[in-house]
Amino acid sequence: MEAHTNGLQRYVYTLLAIVLSVVVLYFGKDLILLFVVSGLLAFLLLPMARRVESVGLPRWAGALTATLVMLVLVLGGFFLAGWQLTRFSGDLPALQSAFAEKGQALQRMIEDQTHISQRDQVKWFNARVGELASSGGEIVMRFFSGTGAVLSAIVPIPIFVFLLLLLKDKFRTFFEQLGKTREGLVLDIMLNVSKLSRKYLRGVLLVILILGALSSVGFLLLGLKYAVLLGFTIGFLNVIPYVGVLIGSLLPIIMALVTKDSAMYAVGALGVCLVTQFLENNFITPKIVGSSVSVNPLASIAALIGFGLLWGVVGMVLAIPITGMLKIVCDSVPSLKPYGYILGEDIDYPDEQQIHLPFINPRKPKVPLIVPPGEGLGK
Repeated sequence: MEAHTNGLQRYVYTLLAIVLSVVVLYFGKDLILLFVVSGLLAFLLLPMARRVESVGLPRWAGALTATLVMLVLVLGGFFLAGWQLTRFSGDLPALQSAFAEKGQALQRMIEDQTHISQRDQVKWFNARVGELASSGGEIVMRFFSGTGAVLSAIVPIPIFVFLLLLLKDKFRTFFEQLGKTREGLVLDIMLNVSKLSRKYLRGVLLVILILGALSSVGFLLLGLKYAVLLGFTIGFLNVIPYVGVLIGSLLPIIMALVTKDSAMYAVGALGVCLVTQFLENNFITPKIVGSSVSVNPLASIAALIGFGLLWGVVGMVLAIPITGMLKIVCDSVPSLKPYGYILGEDIDYPDEQQIHLPFINPRKPKVPLIVPPGEGLGK
């Protein structure tokens, strides 16, 4: 009876913790996202700040240099994207006319094959669109509301990144002073989270560049308009697993159908997407990103949906790295180890209980990850 009561209390406490966490994540999304995005960028820029300090410059110079480099790269990316979008908007009326012409041709073909009049087709299409809008409008508004909140909070991010880099030694001392709890060293857990974040972000940025370049070359060979814009759009959307790949593949196919006379160009665009995705899934991502975030597909999809509803598109982008960090914390705390197991891939744990966790790769021996001196949150 006592064991049953303890089990029920444990279930109630776990459920209450989940509910409270969701409430905090939803209502505190502006501040939480500001810290999450700033923290991830600070992890990524940490080696650059250390390198500047190693030549004898003060700590603030390293933090400022890394932050300015980040700003230049981000603003340069926005400038190039804006330039491409400006050209696209100039051709938008012609694209709309071509799209309407293709739509009418498709309606005539359906009418010839099924004897359904074009007026009935338009009525059916408008009815389906109305149903979709009525059922999904609220979800879409909630989905993008988190994104709008994030965009309004972009300005403080460079300031937070600079301060996090400037105070990195203070944070290291803070985690050291937390000391060794009964379930592990807090500093060791944070070092592993820092290393995972840096490795994941570097890998993702490199994958975006490679995938965008390969896709752009393929679309240029096909003669598609806005090949570079479409290619790097696919690269950026690839950050969102499953959903991003599907949306990114549809864009060049639609562009080929609208701007080209033959449907074979759309088939070619689909072929480019399939080839680049095959290379990305089997060679590029495993080689560059590796198993830095070993989260199983079920946990990935659940994280995408959950963080998407909470924080919008930005939540979907951050879902996988946040889940990977959560898995590291769960793997580091013995009482939370079952949750780390259910989040991860189907890999056996080593028999020894250790704080320094491996980034598990099923093809390699399970060697503990010991963070070398100079890596992590501080010097």
